[in-house]
Amino acid sequence: MAETPKAQVGLVGLGTMGSALAEALARAEFDVHAVEPMAEADVSVNDGVNIEPDLATLVAALIPPRCILLMVTAGDPVDGVLEQLTPHLTKGDIVIDGGNSNFTDTERRTNLLKAAGLTFIGTGISGGEEGARNGAAVMAGGTAQGFAASRDILEALAARNDSDICCAHVGPGGAGHFVKMVHNGIEYGLMQAIGEAHFLLHHGLRLTHEECSTIFRFWNEGLLKSFLIEITADILCRADGISGDPLIDFVDDAAEQTGTGRWLVSEAMALGVPAPTIAEAVAARSLSGGRNVRQAIEKIAPELDEEIALSVDDIRDALLATVLTCYAQGFAVLSAGAEKYGWPHREAEIARIWQAGCIIRADLLTTIRHAYLEQPNLPHLFVKDDIAAFVSGATKGWRPAVAGAISAGLPVPAMASALSYADALKTDRLWTALTQAQRDHFGAHTYRRTDRDGSFHSDWSGSGNND
Repeated sequence: MAETPKAQVGLVGLGTMGSALAEALARAEFDVHAVEPMAEADVSVNDGVNIEPDLATLVAALIPPRCILLMVTAGDPVDGVLEQLTPHLTKGDIVIDGGNSNFTDTERRTNLLKAAGLTFIGTGISGGEEGARNGAAVMAGGTAQGFAASRDILEALAARNDSDICCAHVGPGGAGHFVKMVHNGIEYGLMQAIGEAHFLLHHGLRLTHEECSTIFRFWNEGLLKSFLIEITADILCRADGISGDPLIDFVDDAAEQTGTGRWLVSEAMALGVPAPTIAEAVAARSLSGGRNVRQAIEKIAPELDEEIALSVDDIRDALLATVLTCYAQGFAVLSAGAEKYGWPHREAEIARIWQAGCIIRADLLTTIRHAYLEQPNLPHLFVKDDIAAFVSGATKGWRPAVAGAISAGLPVPAMASALSYADALKTDRLWTALTQAQRDHFGAHTYRRTDRDGSFHSDWSGSGNND
């Protein structure tokens, strides 16, 4: 009996993620043909992956209809590869962009390839190198038909959470990369919040890194259980191989970013959705790069008191509430994006596929998923009683932690922003009544009243009719 031929897949881009995904597909019994478009790049993949010399040879090695996964740097490099690749493809072929592309670029490329009879699927893949090798969270966009045709490949790359496969079709066009953008924005917020919690433990309570590691391991057994808390505990107990001192003390604090966090903040502003905590996390990375400015301003830093009004439990509460706030802001952007771009509301499904494989995986996502299953049109996560209870319960420690940090001169931009955000959400009348009056005073922009319908303009100098 003739052996059944393996399903084929092409892969372009053999960097860290691309190589790991190629090996994962080979382990899943795919016939993998791969190429590195950057000639000077160092390619190293295990047996089972067929390395081709160029794009034309790669395409020729695949039987139509072909499916080719791109794992190249977002932006111009993707367009460059598509320009070289598409002339070799034939009608019905599928191209999957698994990189961190901007969703607006994905929309444009989808239409461009569609005109040539090709299917383009923008797909967010989260999990880093470990996820690429052992299963990632896969957020696929594009048409339902395109997803169905490439589903076996995408699911082969996905993590497993019990019986669930962490892969889903989240909508047409650029929906997949939009969801990945939101994922990364939440990731920025969570990492900043965890960094601030460690900062308060270490600089505020003057605990050693190893003591902080023990605390994070304990926190990882409760509501904060997550991948990022777990790796934080590992990082803080790691010693430098030469000096024996904590390795974290030798890590440059100028944080880098790929741009997806900035995209999320920009898109949230365009949608009119407040995401201030994530915005603070993005700004914090930029601030961290200004070492010369920080050193010049160090002289105004206050002397820390011997006794600082902080406790481990208060810091935990502040971290938990800030984490929930980051998820809430991210999911609010997801909902607004679905409304604006006509995508299906898949919030519960997105929470499901984020429960394993991806960087922001956490036990809290189970609660978030159930919230959207119970109330698909949920206007905000804090509306749900169980989530509101978490936030309310944490407030008793959250507020003292932020107040203690500010009093001691310890910067906690994410925690403080999240607290103000939560306070504003539950405030009946905000400062913006004055804002509206100011706008009407200097620009005659008009304002609405609380006691009658219509738009109004007043002479705020007091000399005219205020009706």
